[in-house]
Amino acid sequence: MKKVVLYFFVSVLLAPCFKVVAQEKNDLSSSLMFLYSPLDGSGKVLSETTSIGKNHVGYAYAELTGLCGGGAEAYGQFFWEQKFWDKPIFIHAEYRGTVANSFYESTAYLGAAYCVYSKHGYLALEPLAMWRQRLGLGAQFSVVGGWEWKYFILEHYTDLWKTHEMNTPIDIYSQTRFFVKVYKRLSAGVIGTIYYSPDNVTSEGVYLALRWRL
Repeated sequence: MKKVVLYFFVSVLLAPCFKVVAQEKNDLSSSLMFLYSPLDGSGKVLSETTSIGKNHVGYAYAELTGLCGGGAEAYGQFFWEQKFWDKPIFIHAEYRGTVANSFYESTAYLGAAYCVYSKHGYLALEPLAMWRQRLGLGAQFSVVGGWEWKYFILEHYTDLWKTHEMNTPIDIYSQTRFFVKVYKRLSAGVIGTIYYSPDNVTSEGVYLALRWRL
């Protein structure tokens, strides 16, 4: 349990480093989220930090589960996107890690991100090469989007991946978030997740969520 909590807090503390790494003027935003699942009574606490500049996007995510019983687990995701040209095509480098009491796994990614911007948000398409500690080399394609209006926030991402040691043709994970702005920095909403594998493994999750923008 101690190493799980330590990994979570180290992940949270690394997030503000984006402001130091970025050499250009950037917009740094952070939020803290509390999730509860009415399906199984599980709880999570999440931390997100995003740094957006003219030529870069940085993102740090830390998740701690097992708050309402069950096994404790921490998950961290960090990526940096950088471009050296005018077109919205970024070089994408990413690391993800999962820590449990008797388990640890790293995954690294390198590829590109093509972003389409609109008045209220963006949509990014990300073809990536990946290396997964327990499943070897492979590839992933991600679709990521976020939109914000006066009273609502909608966010979504879908990952499709395959490595050479996987027994299935492809695995899919998708998450959608919908928030209603309650008061200034506070939002309340619902987060839905689904994991699908062709070997008849499917799992869904529904969480009630509170988000506080720091």
